[in-house]
Amino acid sequence: MNPLVVLNLGPGNCQTGFNSVNAQLLFPDSELPVQYRGRGSLPAAKNLPELYEQWRRLYEALNNRFRSRLSAKDLIEFEPEPITNVSRVDLLELSERLEGEINQWLNSPGFRKIDQQLRVKLDPKENVRVIIETDDPLLQKLPWHLWRFFKDYTKAEVALSSPEYEVASQTTTAISRRMRVLVVLGHSEGIDTQVDRLMLEDVDADTIFLSNPNRAELDRQLWDDKGWDIFFFAGHSTSHAVDEKGKFKEQLFLNSDEKLSIDELRNALSASISRGLKLAIFNSCDGLGLARALADLNIPQLIVMREPVVDPVAHAFLENFLQTFSHGEAFYTAARYAREKLQGLEGKYPGASWLPVIFQNPTEAPIVWTKGAEPPQSQSLLIEPREPQPQPVKSKTLLDINWRHLLVTSLAVTLPLVGVRALGLLQPLELSAYDHLIRSRPVNWEQPAVDQRLLVIEIDQDDTDKYGYPIRDGVLAEALDQLRQRQPRAVGIDMHRYQVNEPGREELLEQFEKSPDLITVCSFDQSDREILGHPPEFSRYQAEHQVGFSDLEIDDDYQRNRPVVRRHLLSYDPHLGPISSACSTPYSLSLNLALRFLRKEGVQPLNANTQQNWHLGPVVFNRLAVRTGGYQQLDGQSSQILLNYRFKPKPAHRISFTDLLEGRFNDNLIRDRIVLMGVTDPIANDIRETPFGTLPGVWVHAHGVSQLLAAVLDERPLIWVLPQVGQWQWGDMLWIWGWAVVGGVLVWCIRRPVMVLLVVGGASVGLRQICLLLLVQGGWVPLVPALFALGGTAGVLLAYKHGYLRVITSAVSKLTIRVGS
Repeated sequence: MNPLVVLNLGPGNCQTGFNSVNAQLLFPDSELPVQYRGRGSLPAAKNLPELYEQWRRLYEALNNRFRSRLSAKDLIEFEPEPITNVSRVDLLELSERLEGEINQWLNSPGFRKIDQQLRVKLDPKENVRVIIETDDPLLQKLPWHLWRFFKDYTKAEVALSSPEYEVASQTTTAISRRMRVLVVLGHSEGIDTQVDRLMLEDVDADTIFLSNPNRAELDRQLWDDKGWDIFFFAGHSTSHAVDEKGKFKEQLFLNSDEKLSIDELRNALSASISRGLKLAIFNSCDGLGLARALADLNIPQLIVMREPVVDPVAHAFLENFLQTFSHGEAFYTAARYAREKLQGLEGKYPGASWLPVIFQNPTEAPIVWTKGAEPPQSQSLLIEPREPQPQPVKSKTLLDINWRHLLVTSLAVTLPLVGVRALGLLQPLELSAYDHLIRSRPVNWEQPAVDQRLLVIEIDQDDTDKYGYPIRDGVLAEALDQLRQRQPRAVGIDMHRYQVNEPGREELLEQFEKSPDLITVCSFDQSDREILGHPPEFSRYQAEHQVGFSDLEIDDDYQRNRPVVRRHLLSYDPHLGPISSACSTPYSLSLNLALRFLRKEGVQPLNANTQQNWHLGPVVFNRLAVRTGGYQQLDGQSSQILLNYRFKPKPAHRISFTDLLEGRFNDNLIRDRIVLMGVTDPIANDIRETPFGTLPGVWVHAHGVSQLLAAVLDERPLIWVLPQVGQWQWGDMLWIWGWAVVGGVLVWCIRRPVMVLLVVGGASVGLRQICLLLLVQGGWVPLVPALFALGGTAGVLLAYKHGYLRVITSAVSKLTIRVGS
């Protein structure tokens, strides 16, 4: 059963008391409606008017942020507030006093017998509707929900009604099978009605929106022959306007220039009620005045606000009410649920849970949300249809998403982000994220961490202690002779032989004569030319490409003291590159070594195409454009590629220089391999910063050689980026925008903000894993911009959908004003 209690307070007021209180209890669900009647009285309650007035003044003083809404001319929502130095504690204490006074008043002997009779007849588990009939404005303002009866009957809810009412006459015009909702978003200067719109767009109904309409447009919609089930208004309203006779009148502000009184809407509203209008919701201020003005129209139900209401409170009530009511919950139960949830906002907005009030025509049954069965039928004589069992809230599908809002917001986040990226402002973050992913890659069993085609001979601190630094030419020649006897494919010496008249120089040059695959290094860095060049005796070997440059491409890193090596420089165009007289070779050490190894595998090099891209067998090493991946300011001239480091910092077998000279090694480590020799002792100052941390230069060259060999012989992927045309990185843009859309979809599909944050966090982790998986396959896709797009779009839509954006904007405005003053 769904009992209905109607309490008619009769004539009287708080000063004189009420001598003829009538109580009527009905069980409309029974086969024959059963009625119980009782009579009682209420004594005078002279303190109640004063206490409520004090509460109202404290409420307005504490919520003085409402004053920011008073920008429209002659719009009154708060009266001037003289109270200062108040706190939430003051309002809480006064609320408790008012609650105590109300319950003491309702526990008087004359009314107690009505209370007791109700408790005998009613089951606390039932959905009980309690209607208070009174036309006293003060009694209508009292928070009747504080009556102790409602604490014991947790599914009961209270409504107000005028003592005089009639059955609303309704025609049998055809109505849509789904609920029809007319939404009027009136003048909203200083408030955010778009949040209401987003919520109402979410519900399963045929909804028409009128934004800042004129009178004729609103009138035409109210007269619609199809009829409406729900009328919703959000915007400014007032009950303090004065007509030409000096009387107060209620007005709705349709737009910045047009106000409309209830009398001026009377005919249109009456027509809409006659065509089936069941519920009107006014998410605006001065709601009780509007309700009294609409009472004689016999509208079935109204929801209004008892006092002026701040945006976040109004939005929270509407969201919670729609969420439960539109999914099958009873009207009164949904209203109580939404009202009680406002208590969670009272830390910021004191008194929030006191504001929503239901006005009910007792001859009408509460509205029931329909989704496509039969349209809601008007019922009278206090008979309420059986209410459906509460249904779980359904998750939204992609078809329920407001794609227009989502796409606009995602583009509004993505386009500035792409612009900031193009300016290079995100490059440090993107390169750091790239390093993180490089370090995080798992070892691929198909591409082992150690390249068996390489051997690195380290000249470490023990070797320099024993043989001195730099290693003398004679000692170096002896080591090279040991290598030549083991028949390596190529040998690279990553040591600059800049000393003149060095003892043993002839023996060293003899090794170059005997070994055409022996390569030394120079540097074309103009600032270090005298130090890093080579003596004239080595010049003749440049023509034979037995000299390669050792220069490495570095990136300035703001988070580290040393620049980082992430790119692999293959060669320079002799006509364009910065070739110096001290180092005129166009090829790098790593390219020289790789070419010699590949020729013996039958791979012939080619770099004759117009883009100067190297072709080694089937593999094309496309040089980096000005904008590549996270890079936004490369030169685009030299033949450089991204250095696809192997999975370990040291990707080859190693032996020490002393082991080589003393023969403590396996010949198979040298035979038919590429051998790199370099100084790893810090005394050489050849330590480079890499994604793995610091590495000696010889090991960086080893990574470069390994990358070239593995790309050609093992089909190991080079680092690639998403498609682009010239400097237009359209592939990256689509990727970033796609993740912005994902963030928006998550916000639309998940209602609870906390769950949105958790799921967006999970999506961020998933994005990182996807980027890592792609990098294992060679793909460098934007991680940091995509994270910003995902989180930014989700944050903006979450703030907009739940009303936080307005609070943030208001706080920023206040802070700006304070700073300016």
